[in-house]
Amino acid sequence: MECVKRAWKSAGEALTRMPALVFVTFVAYAVLGWLVLAGRPVPGEGELPSAGLVLAANLASLLNAFVYIWFTVKIYRFVLLDERTTPLMAAGAKPLARIVGLGLVMMLALVGIAAALWLVLRPRHEGGVAFLSLIIGVIWVFIGVRLSLLYPSLAIGGRFALGAAWRDSRGHFWSLLGVSCVTALPLLVCGVLALLGLGIAGVTPDTVQTPAWFTALAIGQSVVNIVFAMLTSAALAWLYRRYANELASGGAQATRSR
Repeated sequence: MECVKRAWKSAGEALTRMPALVFVTFVAYAVLGWLVLAGRPVPGEGELPSAGLVLAANLASLLNAFVYIWFTVKIYRFVLLDERTTPLMAAGAKPLARIVGLGLVMMLALVGIAAALWLVLRPRHEGGVAFLSLIIGVIWVFIGVRLSLLYPSLAIGGRFALGAAWRDSRGHFWSLLGVSCVTALPLLVCGVLALLGLGIAGVTPDTVQTPAWFTALAIGQSVVNIVFAMLTSAALAWLYRRYANELASGGAQATRSR
């Protein structure tokens, strides 16, 4: 629980000490979220979006991912290095590029694992497909948690050391997973309550296909994304401080070499 409390405190400090950065990120999320919602409405009786709007929605989704990664890098560096709003792109954007590369490696690994299991098990019924999906999900979560310490390490200039991250997380799987989940639990509860409130109010996917609803949903999603990124990134930064041994020594050497 100590890491959870420290993560909540660090997230609050990031908000109060970097208000301009948080606000700009909020606006970027809201604008991009609006484009995504407008370009991908729920199929119904309404008119389909234009090809240009669909293209804008796809580009907005991609930019949303980059904004999220960039924001988490800033939170990692704030917690671990006490770095504030500037520089906007630390170390010539190398940490950002390395984290994007790690995400691509993880995605390719997921595709490879899924393809291999499909060829071995060859499910023929819906139950078999569901069971295969469950296995892939469990493997994906396990690998993701075991390599999670690499994200804050890369954010502060560490090397792309998959082996070091795997060794540092040995024996700490449940701590890494549990702290991250408990840290974000209040946000999850608020989200569930909000969805229940919308359902009780009779709001359906068909009723939100208007610019006003797109704006409201985009603002809500932006708030959730920012709070989630701040909480989980701060928690992972504190877990990095607790468990990173090989990664921390490698990051210190990389910092001195520059």
